[in-house]
Amino acid sequence: MFYPGAGILLALILYGFLFNESFVHIMTGLYNAVTDSTGWFMMLITALILILCFVVCLTPVGSKKVGGPDAKIKHGMFSWCAMVTCAGTATAVVFYAVGEPIGYFHNPPAWWNMAPETMDTAVRALSQSVFHWSFIYYAMYAFWGFICGYMVMNHKLPPRPSSALYPIIKDKAFGPIGKVFDVIALLGLVGGMVTSLGLGVQQFASGLNYVFGISPSNLVYIITLVVVICSFTMSSLRGVKKGMAIISNANAWIYLVVIAFLFIAGPTVFECKIMTQVIGEVFTRFIPNITATDSFNVGNGWISNNTVFYVAWIMAYAPLMGVFQGKVAVGYTWRRFLLVNVLGPGVFNLIWFVAFGGNAIFLDAFRGANLGEEIAASGIPIANYALLKHMPLSGIMIPLVVAALFFGFITLADAMTGTLAKMTIKTSRKQEDEEAPMAMKIIWGALVGVDTFLCLFCLGAVGTGALQFMSVIFGLPIFIVTLCVICGLGKMCSGKLDQEIEDLPPEHKAALYEGRVFKRRPTDAAREDPASK
Repeated sequence: MFYPGAGILLALILYGFLFNESFVHIMTGLYNAVTDSTGWFMMLITALILILCFVVCLTPVGSKKVGGPDAKIKHGMFSWCAMVTCAGTATAVVFYAVGEPIGYFHNPPAWWNMAPETMDTAVRALSQSVFHWSFIYYAMYAFWGFICGYMVMNHKLPPRPSSALYPIIKDKAFGPIGKVFDVIALLGLVGGMVTSLGLGVQQFASGLNYVFGISPSNLVYIITLVVVICSFTMSSLRGVKKGMAIISNANAWIYLVVIAFLFIAGPTVFECKIMTQVIGEVFTRFIPNITATDSFNVGNGWISNNTVFYVAWIMAYAPLMGVFQGKVAVGYTWRRFLLVNVLGPGVFNLIWFVAFGGNAIFLDAFRGANLGEEIAASGIPIANYALLKHMPLSGIMIPLVVAALFFGFITLADAMTGTLAKMTIKTSRKQEDEEAPMAMKIIWGALVGVDTFLCLFCLGAVGTGALQFMSVIFGLPIFIVTLCVICGLGKMCSGKLDQEIEDLPPEHKAALYEGRVFKRRPTDAAREDPASK
């Protein structure tokens, strides 16, 4: 699995370097075709995923433990919540916390049919941002965490996304079909990580400029990139408990301190009032938002380039993020797993966007801060810092947000580096609870770093955007596979699948644990055929 995934990824980067215009043209064309022609399909599957997360909680499988009946909890509730929230939040939610809602407030999409800079537009701007980055965001992670994690953690199949295909295609999940899907998931994830790291480096450099007056430059980008890569690789080498869990806990406390500060030091009453309105708007507009396709193209492609883009980008992470989420939830019930992974981060991100975006809107609407103009002129990377510059204790809070951004990407990259390393090696049942080899973690950390370096300094901003388009393009086949695995959900929830696997002969089970196709002999076929008894 390592060689095809890494080889294709490097080939794509090399092609983009040698034939930049062609690479950008191909990826842009495919991106436009995918988002415009299949966006409706992606949004419907996303809605179905969110619904199914709650439906599964009501079935018998909800009371089963992650990892089996004898599994013991490895991480406390706060640490577990911190890891799933911080790993999922990473750079994107921090990056867009001010830039997205303030942008909508001053320039609402045409299909909203709303005047800019009004109260209704402010509420809609925040609720639209929350819609993009909260409950549907984490529902995709949680759903894949269940369908993949159940097979990996409870039935000891290999820690790969293709294991989720077993309920519908059985042993073929370990053949060419499964391998192709694993490579697609791998490429989508790494493409997303590279672009997220690129965004994070830009925002981190902007923070250094605000704090220390260090102007962003290629040298600053390189130093930042090296520090981040070395940090998440070292964290991954220490394992989840000694590395990521500690960093996630620290980052969670930073997030909580920042949110509390923004509510207390900012317009507290205004924040509470608009948060209440946003909660109502999120619920009342959920169905219109999830089904909005702008068939008359009133928004000139806004839906495709925003909502569809976000869900496809998130879905590119979902299968491997699901493998990780199952790993850190051992000992909890699957019902708690789904509820915590959807509602916990979802509520947190709602408060996060109100804290940042609500403050920015208040300053522009009532204090004439002109944050919207400053962000439009200098770019989204400076958005959070532009807000904090107008707040008290900015000399403390800006470095704190820079630290949150730094730790946020480390948690995501740490989780995904370990997961990539684990899925690209052969694992025996005795090694199922062990960390991936250090060498493989270092290789994947280096690959992500090298790819990011090539994108930032060889492909340029346009080429990096094209790589992000590639990640979004790979989201479509993952959505198609998601629809397929939904068909096997009934067997998983009813217990029928558990019984089928339990009834397999020992040599067939051994093949499952090793992730290989079981080659039946005539005597095996007769033994498994009830009619022969």
